[in-house]
Amino acid sequence: MRLATADELAREQGLDLPRPLRMVAPPDCPSQAAYIAYFDDAITVLQTESALERAALELGVDSAAENIDYLEVRWAPRLHQRSGLTVPQVIGAVLAGLAAAPLRAVAIVCAMRHHTPEENVALAREAGRFAGRGVVGFDLAGDEERYPAAPQLPAFEAARAAGLRLTCHAGEAGAPSSVEEALGLGVERIAHGVIGAREPRIVERIRSEGIVLDLCPTANWKCKAVPTLAEHPLPRLVRAGVRCTLSTDSRTVADTTLSREFELVAGMGMTDEELERCNAVAYDAKFG
Repeated sequence: MRLATADELAREQGLDLPRPLRMVAPPDCPSQAAYIAYFDDAITVLQTESALERAALELGVDSAAENIDYLEVRWAPRLHQRSGLTVPQVIGAVLAGLAAAPLRAVAIVCAMRHHTPEENVALAREAGRFAGRGVVGFDLAGDEERYPAAPQLPAFEAARAAGLRLTCHAGEAGAPSSVEEALGLGVERIAHGVIGAREPRIVERIRSEGIVLDLCPTANWKCKAVPTLAEHPLPRLVRAGVRCTLSTDSRTVADTTLSREFELVAGMGMTDEELERCNAVAYDAKFG
């Protein structure tokens, strides 16, 4: 979200937050868990329907200004219930903001790894009630090292039964096996998958099954999934026949834009044809 909007919302709501708000992760984050903490202040100010609708609309406006014509927004509704909102109210507010944006924008509802499987099954069923009305997918995010994905299989089964497409955050922390664990949830796409790229066997499975990796170079580096941007596996994955897209993870926390991510990987030696292939994969694999 826009830093100025977050600051304005914090003032309007009388929130006791340190200033400036802590919303942009530095390059020297020691881990994925440390990176994720930079979402906290934004989540704190997004606890009302009007704030959620405004943030969603502004994200759509800013994306359209970057010449993006299709946007998938991932967020975790259960993190926005501190002031009494229900999950349907949270989802409805975000969808209202996206519907008013000047581009095609859809939502992917994220479950959190630290929530119980029962809570996430309930979330999947609530999200499924918005299938065909703006919610197109179901995801799992959060601290990979502390919370495995496998126990959340019932939530993914509930989401699939409700008509939602499946993806999962994996491969930003922990062992390469976390990517295989995500594949066991029946997903079509994996958000990141970077650490799994260290294992040729896992790469071949991803390639042969046609799984799409949604890669976010700046965020992957800030999470320490790769030591340096120059060591990011995107170029070799594309050249190995893996279906890859480029994404931002979070424009604010990662402090980037989609255009900047394309510029970064061009600097890694990727050709225009390879970049066009990533964009073609994004259109082909989109959920909405």
